[in-house]
Amino acid sequence: MTKPLVIGYYTVNTPYEQEAELLKLSLQTHGYEHDLHPVKNLGTWQKNTQLKAEIVRHFLSKYPGQGLLYLDVDAIMIQKPVLLDELDADIAAVHFCDTSELLSGTVYFGGTEKCIEVVDRWMVLNAKYPKLLPDGRKAWDQRTLEMAIRETESVNFVELPEEYTWIVELTEKRKPGLVPVIQHTRGAYRWKKKIDRGQFGQA
Repeated sequence: MTKPLVIGYYTVNTPYEQEAELLKLSLQTHGYEHDLHPVKNLGTWQKNTQLKAEIVRHFLSKYPGQGLLYLDVDAIMIQKPVLLDELDADIAAVHFCDTSELLSGTVYFGGTEKCIEVVDRWMVLNAKYPKLLPDGRKAWDQRTLEMAIRETESVNFVELPEEYTWIVELTEKRKPGLVPVIQHTRGAYRWKKKIDRGQFGQA
């Protein structure tokens, strides 16, 4: 069985540096290799999160053909994500609590040609919609990823159990008793306003 390599990124000179250390500790506890990339703080939460597609594309090129598990840096691995070992998928992720909202905090990228095609389309959509989508919603990275998946033909998308993107206060309210595999601690909720207000220096 082959474990996926865990990838991610964090903005330097922000509290996400400390979040990254906690994530690394949890990965080491469960025996998962990781490659977390430091990036400059672009000044707003949305700009920083839209870097996700470029970061994933970088790792797909760095580790060709390898299964990659992207985790937001505010995540903690509570249990081993064993369903991802030898997973046959181009992309796998969770939709939030039986809704149509794709979550991008935990995403498996299979390293396939279709996977790369989706990520390339994801980057195009982020560039095309830096702030708002055509329907007026904010152009969050998870929304542009959902669009990229829909717009790419014959993608093998696998729905992951909700335990793989278990969100503090949100999932536990909607799905009480669900035991997390990957716990997300809502760093955006805790730090977004301070980053958007420029309370942390640029790197």
